[in-house]
Amino acid sequence: MSVAELLRGEAVVNGNRAGSMLRARFYACPVCGNLLYSLGQGAFSCCGIDLPPLEPETPDAEHAPKADWQDGELYVELEHPMEKEHYLSFLALVSFDRVQIVKLYPEQAPAARFAGARRGDVLYAFCNRHGLYRVKAAALR
Repeated sequence: MSVAELLRGEAVVNGNRAGSMLRARFYACPVCGNLLYSLGQGAFSCCGIDLPPLEPETPDAEHAPKADWQDGELYVELEHPMEKEHYLSFLALVSFDRVQIVKLYPEQAPAARFAGARRGDVLYAFCNRHGLYRVKAAALR
């Protein structure tokens, strides 16, 4: 139970009995940019704001990743602006047993290398303007 829920007097029951990495939920604070990851639904707040889970979308042309599979590693890059006002905040690769998150910053190349990647993994990319994008690693070329 979060402090905000406790102070409001809400009774919240946690229905998560077992976490699964593939039920990943990401939360991002619009004020400070903090990133939270959970194995399932949760109640989180940051900077005095209750954070809803980010809802992943299918990437459009601007947010479509290009990938190269080499020796069990997945190299991902995107053709995306990396300016102070518009950039990718992170790339994450989620599999059934691990999560790899690469934090990105403005003026940095929008690319990452993920070790031990498998075709069943899921890639997430978070654009600070357009939100969270999700694509299965098997669909990456």
